[in-house]
Amino acid sequence: MAATALRRAGCSGAFRSSSFAAAPQLARRRISYTPTMVSMEALRARQPPELLQTDVFRTVPPEDLTPTDLADLASREVMTNPAKVLEIYRRHVSSGVGADASVLIRAFAQLGFLFDPNSFFSTADKQLLTRHKDFRSLAHDLACLQEEELPDASAPLLLYSMASLEYRCAPLLPRLLRAVERGLEGWRTEALSLMLHSLASLGLGGGAGPVVFDNLDGSRSPDFSHICGLLGQELGRRAAAEQAVQQTEQESSSGGDEATLQDWSRAAFSLVMAGQSDLSVELASGNGAALPVLPLLLARACEQVEDKEHLDRCGWAQFFLYQTLYCVDVEKPACEEVAKRAMPMWIQEWLHHRWLDNVVLHAQPQGADMMQRDVDLSLNRTNTQALLNCSFGRDWDEQHCWFAGFMLEPKLALECDSMLPLGPGRPRPSGWLSLKSRILRKTGFKVVTLHECFWSHLSEDQKDEQIMRLRAEAGYRHNRELEKQRRKIRQEPHTYKGIETKRKEWSPQAGPPSDERAFA
Repeated sequence: MAATALRRAGCSGAFRSSSFAAAPQLARRRISYTPTMVSMEALRARQPPELLQTDVFRTVPPEDLTPTDLADLASREVMTNPAKVLEIYRRHVSSGVGADASVLIRAFAQLGFLFDPNSFFSTADKQLLTRHKDFRSLAHDLACLQEEELPDASAPLLLYSMASLEYRCAPLLPRLLRAVERGLEGWRTEALSLMLHSLASLGLGGGAGPVVFDNLDGSRSPDFSHICGLLGQELGRRAAAEQAVQQTEQESSSGGDEATLQDWSRAAFSLVMAGQSDLSVELASGNGAALPVLPLLLARACEQVEDKEHLDRCGWAQFFLYQTLYCVDVEKPACEEVAKRAMPMWIQEWLHHRWLDNVVLHAQPQGADMMQRDVDLSLNRTNTQALLNCSFGRDWDEQHCWFAGFMLEPKLALECDSMLPLGPGRPRPSGWLSLKSRILRKTGFKVVTLHECFWSHLSEDQKDEQIMRLRAEAGYRHNRELEKQRRKIRQEPHTYKGIETKRKEWSPQAGPPSDERAFA
């Protein structure tokens, strides 16, 4: 056992001695490769510059970014650039703090004013903007605001922005319409006129059925088809009150709420666009008889026209007055004669004289929308003859006031509705398209409306099949002679690769001069 212990001791001693021999070399390696202690200066040197702008160890929360974002939205380089507006909105919501209602409202309203009827953006540009994910996030954030965060005073601004962008935000509209109804008597006349025109442009008038939206919780909202009528009646009361004040030469009780020519003319055209030309109002100071609203609005507008030069400088008021007069003449409501007498004859004649060259050319939308171009491609694939944006009117009209989307023979109009539906499977065209369809039917056309909420889900073959079914059911007539005139004749023969027609390599040489003199 002692020998065994000695052997073990010797072995272990031999092992320890070898390990001790290598220890100084290992120790030197460890010392040479041991990293230094990590310091804050070393970490900051390796951080990107953008991370150094924020102190992650600061316990004080960052200051409110809302004033900065509002100031940036009001800057000159942002006011005319939709991309910059969406960039500021994206920066605001990504700051980690909850989105402020004032920034959301300001950004949405600024986009609406950038694409208003006085801008040079086309309808396709509006559709590119409203389909962008940042814009849809902005609309979603607006719709998710609490009741107390969205003030009633923002209703005219947001409705006008939707009308300018041709964007119907269904989750947000019920709250705005309730705000309009709550403060009906407190709105200024210009705000009432603007809201009436915005709702009529969005197709929310009561002439085409109920206006019911789908709420975020899955329920249905109440019917809002009466809002346009309430706005029109309130404007009619104010127009009649202003007439009474002028007759008695007293000060208006509205506290300086003076409406302009633009307000009254816009309200008159909005009533016609909403399909409520026969709307009437009962005055509290009268004998209980109902007065038509449209003649009252036209009378208040025409009273503010001084002379022809003033009328030439009125801008959109010329368009509103003449279109109202033409639609009344075509649709023939019960108040047709009274409405025509409300507009002096010299105004009617001067607008008729200036219509084509000075009014309608400036009022037409710039370019076509994306759905119209897609339908045009389908018409070309199916060899369907159609005129794009062709003017129409009655046979005895001296000049036309309206343009059909596509015009086919015989007297068939094809219109494209790009407005968002009220809900799944419930399309509703815009007010402008509804009014144009009514005028088309009154002038003897058959109208077919294609809705984008259905059209966009079809494949290319299904779209062509729908066009062919439309041709068969609507009685489309094809012009063979026109097809021959427009047919492109092949300039080169059709052949296969390898046997193409070779260019001639032989050409006759010129004869000698003597021969030319001999045969001369």
